[in-house]
Amino acid sequence: MTDGRRVAIVVHAIVPGDPRVRRQSDALLDAGYEVDIIALRQPGEAARQDDGARRVIRLPVDRAFVGFAGHMAEYVAFTAMAAWTLAREHRTRRYDLVQVATVPDFLDFAALPEKLGGVPLLLDLHEDMPEFFRDRFAHPLLRPLLPLVTIATRASAAIADELITVHEPLRQLSIARGVAPDRISVVMNSADGRLFDPSRHPRRAFMRDGCLRLVHHSNLQRIYGLDVAIDGLARLRESIDWQLDVYGDGPYRSQIEAAIDRTGTRNRVTLHGRVPMDDLPRLIADADIGLVPSLPEPYLQYSLSTKLLEYAAMGVPTVATDLATFRHHFTDAALRFVPGSDPYALARAIESLVDNPKGTTAMGLEARRQAAAYDWEAQKAHYLAVVGRLVTR
Repeated sequence: MTDGRRVAIVVHAIVPGDPRVRRQSDALLDAGYEVDIIALRQPGEAARQDDGARRVIRLPVDRAFVGFAGHMAEYVAFTAMAAWTLAREHRTRRYDLVQVATVPDFLDFAALPEKLGGVPLLLDLHEDMPEFFRDRFAHPLLRPLLPLVTIATRASAAIADELITVHEPLRQLSIARGVAPDRISVVMNSADGRLFDPSRHPRRAFMRDGCLRLVHHSNLQRIYGLDVAIDGLARLRESIDWQLDVYGDGPYRSQIEAAIDRTGTRNRVTLHGRVPMDDLPRLIADADIGLVPSLPEPYLQYSLSTKLLEYAAMGVPTVATDLATFRHHFTDAALRFVPGSDPYALARAIESLVDNPKGTTAMGLEARRQAAAYDWEAQKAHYLAVVGRLVTR
């Protein structure tokens, strides 16, 4: 029995927007835990949200960082507020486990007082902090700070009782940095089968109305390469009637709009903004092709796109950048891999899918078959086993 056990999750993200935290907290609730989530607060959001056994505590910090100094100031401010909030809540809630999600890695120092008081600490590596730093802050003057970031990453791992991460390549990278193999395991960012269920949202026949419908959903960031994809779509042969639906928002929206204007595709590309997670499966099922045009940067070689897994779960044929982590999980029979940052290659790949509707449909089905190995039910069982092992020490 887990009734009465309480878990605090600290994450520098928007909740309920973060799908990994949503799945994990749902799993904990189903298993009988009570859950407190400490997260960012957007304008207009309530500081506290009580949903039965799940409480969301939003701190007065939002994603408004600019440059290295802005990132660090925001991370440090959130870490300090999270530390104070954890200490305050722990006095009355008495947590049995604190889980901290990266980035930043040093966020788990917010839970150090509870850790020293005997509360187990689980570090959830969503991304690799040194590679994140290397990608975001390429200015030569900042390069000398990279060893300090790596030291902070190792220190953060050292104070955690156990670590989980999103896929095997990132686990191996952590082991190479000194984490003992028996202290770190994989809980993948699988598509939530309760939502991304193709039996509830039947796929439309490929280009059934003569229009090629493409879909992309993400937090609009430079690294996700949507502007490159738009450049590529503008180069499709004129005989292809196409439409791209984009769901999500983010700091790179103005650059995406500039790409739309530059390519003259305003009547073909629609930026819908953020939509509820529950609506995404239906919207994806209505598309012919999913786009995952991430840039081929070292940071993203250790990233496995959740949207890729969601497209695969729905059986949507997908064009994706040829990244090491993508290839670790899917074969050429399941995805159409293209060189990153190459709009011409993306256009030719899409044209080849249009020219072979039967093969394209089969590719989507094969992606769904391969994605079944990463089903959330299996990942959920492992996650709950890790949590259960820690809280019953």
